[in-house]
Amino acid sequence: MIDYKLSMAFCTIDETYSLKQAYQSISVLNLVDEFVFIIAQNASFECIQTVMEICLNPNCRYVFQRKKGLGNAIQEAMELVIGTHLIVWPADNDMDVSSFPEMVRISQENPKKIITVSRWLAEDGFKEYGRIKTMLNYLSQKAFSLLYKVDLTDFTNPTQIAPIDIYRNIKWVGNGFDFIPELIFKPLKLGCDFIEVPCKTLRRQEGKQHRRFKELIKYYFVILKIHGMSEEDIIVGDKS
Repeated sequence: MIDYKLSMAFCTIDETYSLKQAYQSISVLNLVDEFVFIIAQNASFECIQTVMEICLNPNCRYVFQRKKGLGNAIQEAMELVIGTHLIVWPADNDMDVSSFPEMVRISQENPKKIITVSRWLAEDGFKEYGRIKTMLNYLSQKAFSLLYKVDLTDFTNPTQIAPIDIYRNIKWVGNGFDFIPELIFKPLKLGCDFIEVPCKTLRRQEGKQHRRFKELIKYYFVILKIHGMSEEDIIVGDKS
């Protein structure tokens, strides 16, 4: 039986009240052992102030990001946390916090598995997406399920609790948004077990969309590239 400790990371650039709301709604549950805030190099002054205010609370700390990009921010969180498990929660708080306790409960019962959200298993999981975007997401999920031969319903949301040892044993490449598919598909390619928990997406009340069309194209390219990788291509260490 491991001494289970959960770290939560927020990667933030321009969020203020939504970041504070996320922290407050999760911290009162007493399920997280530490909160780590990764502040982007080009973060707004208001965002930095918000993080510093939050970090007056116990078990909170922050660092300024060394390298630009969301992928680099998450990788820095992986290096810094002290927990046995890590979850990166969206700083704009666009996921339903009410699903979080169930994620933690299942993770504690299955500490070697990755506990991930599924918007498709939740009632009105895509309520804020719109019809066309929802249909495109549905088709993408079905394609990924067939490609990877895995019975999952949501491959494109990185809100997941994972053993930190899994993350630290993987070679990460992406620096920006293209890192997100690595976070999901590299553990899948290694044969890691996933358990899905229903969780709906919420309307983003704050934070700008920092994603461009060419980044979305690169996202799908990364997924296809990972599919063709061997275990030696993914695991840290010299190839043999």
